[in-house]
Amino acid sequence: DTKIITSTWAMKKKASGTYRARLNARGFEQVDGKRFDKTQISSPVVNEITVRIVLTLICMARWCAMLLDVKGAFLCGNFEDGEKIYMEIPQGFERFYPKKAVLLLKTIYGLKQAALAFWRELLKAFCHMEYGRSKADPCLYFRWTALGLILWLSWVDDCLIGGKDEGVKIAKGQMMDLFDCDDVGELKEYVGCQIDYDRMVGSMKLTQPVMIQSFDDEFDLP
Repeated sequence: DTKIITSTWAMKKKASGTYRARLNARGFEQVDGKRFDKTQISSPVVNEITVRIVLTLICMARWCAMLLDVKGAFLCGNFEDGEKIYMEIPQGFERFYPKKAVLLLKTIYGLKQAALAFWRELLKAFCHMEYGRSKADPCLYFRWTALGLILWLSWVDDCLIGGKDEGVKIAKGQMMDLFDCDDVGELKEYVGCQIDYDRMVGSMKLTQPVMIQSFDDEFDLP
């Protein structure tokens, strides 16, 4: 008497020519009230105005700006009490586990509650690191340290850190101790924008070449 959801593989070609495979649950098969609460599926993301204010501050102060990408972010979330999700064996593995199903111990891509579950884990991490959260934006975190102010912006699984060099280095290490992260390096791209930041001069230029290219492809612009 339990709904067992199915899954699908999503393939993405990388710049190197190789492919990345990601297993996604078919979340549209979840039933409201039984496998998720529709009031508990929306995850906050940073506001565009907040991003521009923080980038302006970084540029004016000539701060260090670094990026971290949490690996497999939606695999880090925990289910709320009473939530149990069963899933069929992924395609390609049925012959190893015939007539079996799996009970998910963590959230997975595709589930309706996955984004919010990860955001809750991220919030716990910032609380553990003793960061305050902005009342104006739930994805802006801050902390005053002996090395000055440290700011974090979270955009789903992408985190931007701004502050003085040594403070940013310490903050980045703290986050990498809590999550498996890719150290993307200096700020060059964020929330779909390409960013040219000249720290020595104190200038920053934002462009959106990916969006422009998508318009070009869709509408066959001259």
